[in-house]
Amino acid sequence: MTNKKYPDWKAKSPKEAQMEKILLKKTDGKVRTLLEGLFKDEEIYLYHSYGNSVSVRRLGYNDHGPVHARITTYNAFKLLTLLHRNGVETSLEAEEIASFEDSVVGTLLGCFLHDVGMAVARDAHEWHSITLADAFIQKHLLAIYPGDAAMRIVLRSIAHEVIVGHMTHTRIHSIEAGVVLIADGTDMSRGRSRIPSNLDRDPMVGDMHRYSANSISRVDIQAGENKPIRITIEMDNVTGLFQLEEVLMAKVKASPIMGYLEIVALVKGQEPKYYLS
Repeated sequence: MTNKKYPDWKAKSPKEAQMEKILLKKTDGKVRTLLEGLFKDEEIYLYHSYGNSVSVRRLGYNDHGPVHARITTYNAFKLLTLLHRNGVETSLEAEEIASFEDSVVGTLLGCFLHDVGMAVARDAHEWHSITLADAFIQKHLLAIYPGDAAMRIVLRSIAHEVIVGHMTHTRIHSIEAGVVLIADGTDMSRGRSRIPSNLDRDPMVGDMHRYSANSISRVDIQAGENKPIRITIEMDNVTGLFQLEEVLMAKVKASPIMGYLEIVALVKGQEPKYYLS
């Protein structure tokens, strides 16, 4: 029997460390405590790493691993913050069930874990994610809300809605889950597809998404001109419109926060193309 060198799934990349630093710098209180716990959780990291191996190497899809988890979590935090600054309450706030801080905890917890099910399969991976993530959800909520069983149940439910709703296969109803639906769709720039594109293999089922994403140079989330949020997608050529129209806009149309968004595509050498304004 020959010895094989297996990947070191415990070794964090510079991009992962960078995203963690940014997130921890921008958060405090319960949200920072949550993120610190998630970043240190070795089992979660291993699920993300192995799931990414399944996604990229076995299936030929784009990144669904530790970097994607951190980017989508950061984007979800940005979206929530912009809504909050414009007086838009989360569903838990509007229903007088929880504070904005609690809503952020539940949202980011689900967001960080939304793709762990890729370790099992692509099909229905959101349901596999719930199965694998639930123990982590309960563990990290208990650490933050040790004496508040009611809040743990509420935020566990929000985290589940976030996870099961991120593929648009299941209709969602909360602002919290709607934010993650958009945050997931905004991680579509060329960096996410670089590794599978560099693999030497014949074309596979995920290739159109991969090559479309390769033309997207930047996705920017900022305050909008007429609405709370503007998402600007910059691309080198029109190939990127496939990714925008087939992936992001499908999620936008299924999201409860659609009415708070402006979406604009900037194709190099062309006039801006507005999808929502």
